[in-house]
Amino acid sequence: MVLLITVYVILAILLLLFINFRILKQKLPNIDQALLVQEKRMNEEVRENITQPERRDTELKKHSSESLYEIDRIKSPVLQMTIIILGVFMAILDTSVVNVAIPKMETALNASTEQIQWVVTGYMLVLGMLIPISGWLTDKFGAKRLFLFSLATFTIGSALCGIAWNLESIIIFRIVQALGGALMQPVAMSMIFRIYPPERRGTVMGIFGIAMMAAPAFGPALSGYLVEYWSWRYIFYINVPIGIVAVILGVLMMHDFPHESKGKFDLFGFIFSIIGFGSLLYGFNEVSSKGWGSSEVELFLSVGVVCLIILVIIELKVKEPMIQLRVFKNYQFNMSLIIVSIVSVSMFAGIFFLPLYLQDVRGFSAVRTGLFMTPAALASAVIMPISGRLFDRIGARPLGIVGLAIVTLATLGFTNLGVDTSSSTIQWLYILRNAGVSMAMMPLITAGMNAIPFEMTNQGTAMNNTVRQVAASLGTAILTTFMTTQAKIAAAHMSWQVTETSLTGQFLTEMQQILHIHGMGATGSKQDSVSMMNGMIQQKAFVTGMNAAFMVAALLTMVGIILIIFYGRKKTNKESTPTNAQAAVMD
Repeated sequence: MVLLITVYVILAILLLLFINFRILKQKLPNIDQALLVQEKRMNEEVRENITQPERRDTELKKHSSESLYEIDRIKSPVLQMTIIILGVFMAILDTSVVNVAIPKMETALNASTEQIQWVVTGYMLVLGMLIPISGWLTDKFGAKRLFLFSLATFTIGSALCGIAWNLESIIIFRIVQALGGALMQPVAMSMIFRIYPPERRGTVMGIFGIAMMAAPAFGPALSGYLVEYWSWRYIFYINVPIGIVAVILGVLMMHDFPHESKGKFDLFGFIFSIIGFGSLLYGFNEVSSKGWGSSEVELFLSVGVVCLIILVIIELKVKEPMIQLRVFKNYQFNMSLIIVSIVSVSMFAGIFFLPLYLQDVRGFSAVRTGLFMTPAALASAVIMPISGRLFDRIGARPLGIVGLAIVTLATLGFTNLGVDTSSSTIQWLYILRNAGVSMAMMPLITAGMNAIPFEMTNQGTAMNNTVRQVAASLGTAILTTFMTTQAKIAAAHMSWQVTETSLTGQFLTEMQQILHIHGMGATGSKQDSVSMMNGMIQQKAFVTGMNAAFMVAALLTMVGIILIIFYGRKKTNKESTPTNAQAAVMD
C-alpha cells in the first residue's frame, strides 16, 4: 500500500517536471536580444509608416496591448509559476486532508462530533468571507505582497495546528491558517492573468489547473496514510517545509506587480460582504445535518440573502466599491460563471458521494479510498495541460462540449451503481468523469476571464472564485438533501416489502433459523436477524439515493452543454485594447 502511494506521488512529480520542461523549451529571448530585435523592427517600421499609415496605427495598438502584460518584464516565468502552484496546491490540498483526520482528531482532543466539525466549518467560513474582497486587497497591497503574506500565514497556521493541544486551540489555529489559504487561489489567478496575454493563458492555466483538480483527489490518500501510520498532526506539519521554501523563493525571486487603489475604504461594503457571504455559506453547510426546515438554517440563509442585497445596493452607489460589480456587465463572463458553476456542482458530487459509498457500503478504509481515487487525479494532471494548449488553438467551445459530454456519460454510469458493482467499473467511471471535468473546467474559466477588461483582472478572479465556492456549497447542500430524501423513500419502500410471504421476508426467517441453530436464543436470533436486514436495507437505500443524486448531476451537465452550444461566438480580436474583450471566449 505504501509502495503504491510512493509510485503515484513519483508519477505526479515526474509529470509536473515534464510539463515545466516543455515550457522551458518555449522560453522567450533574453531582454538584451529582445531590445535589439525591437529596435530593428521599429527602424523598419519608421521607414514603412510613411507610405503605410494604417499599418502604423494597427501596430501601435498591438504594442500598447502587449506592454501591459508582465511576461516581458519577468526574469523567470517558470519560477513564478512554480511558486504559485506550490502555494495553491498546499491550500487546496488542506481542504481535503482534514476531513479524513476528523475522527482521530475528535478522539485525541476529547471533543464531540458536533464540536470537532468546527475545525472544517471555521476554515470554510473564513474562505467564504475573504475571497470576495480579495480583489480589493490585491489592488490595495499588490499581488506579490498579498500572496507572500497569505503563504506565510498559511504556513504559520499549519505549524500551529500541528501543535494544537485542545479543541479551542485547533479551531483558532485553523482560522489563522484560513486567513492565508483564502487569498492564495484568487491572487494566484490574478497574477497569471496579468503575466500572460490571452493567447498564452490556456496552456498556463492548464498547468495551474493541476493544483486545482489534483489536490482534492490526492488529499484523501495522503491524509489516510499519515493518520493511519503516523499521526493526524502530520497532515499540518507536511505543509511547513513546503511553505518555507515557497516563501523564501517568493521573497527573493517573485515579480513585484504594479498596483493602485483609489478612494476611501468601503467600510459598509466590507461589513455586509463579510456577514452576507459568511451567513450564506454557513446556512448551506448546515443543511446536510439539520435540513432546509431548520430554524437555524433559515435564519442564516435569510441574513445572508438580505445582507447581499444591501451589499449590491451599496456597491452600485459607492464611487470606489469594495467589490466591483461592473465585472458582471460582461455577458460572456457571466455565462462562463454559470457554466463553470454547473461543472463545479457536478464535480463535487463525485468527490463528496463516492468516498461515502466506498467506505460505508463497500467497507474501504480511508487509505484504500484515497488510493482508489488517485488514478483519477493523475488523469486530471495529464489532461489539464493538454486541454489548456488546445484552448489556445481552438477555443473553449469544443473542449467544453466534449468535456461535459464525457462527464454526462460517466455520471449516467454512476446512476446504475449497486451494492456489489465491480471496483474496476467504478474506478473507470470516476477516471472518465475527472477527465471530462479537466477538459472543460480551465478552458471555461480562462474564456470568461479573457472577456473582461485588463484593469478588472483582480476583481474578476475574486468574483470567479466566490461564485464557484457558493455554487459548490449550494449544489452540495441540494444534492445531499435530495439524496437523503430519496434514500428514506427507498428504505421505507423496501421495509414495506418485508412480509412473511415475500422473498425478503423468507430470507429474514432463514437468517433467524441459522442463528438459532448456532446456539442463539429465539429472541436474540430474531433481533440480530432484523438488525442485519435493516443494515442491508439501509445500504441499498443509500445507493438508491446516491444514484438519484447522480442523475440530477447528469441533468445539470446536460444543461451546461446546451448553454455552451448557444453561447457567444466572438472571435479573438488581437488588435483590441485591454479594455475590450481580447480573446475568443468559446470558439
